[in-house]
Amino acid sequence: MNNCTPCDYKTTRPCTCLEDMPVAMAYVPWQTFQDKFELCKALEVGTIFPELCKPFCGKRGCR
Repeated sequence: MNNCTPCDYKTTRPCTCLEDMPVAMAYVPWQTFQDKFELCKALEVGTIFPELCKPFCGKRGCR
């Protein structure tokens, strides 16, 4: 068992502490079907659901 601190994870040297970390658990809420984009718009933005249309702008607070 390794004695790694949280600061050890931020260094550039290899860390052998990953086996001590817990496995992640995902949570996906139920998607309710409401509105949908037209086909051309859906292909352009990458989703048919307007609620899921969250374009990446490369910075925070882009909307």
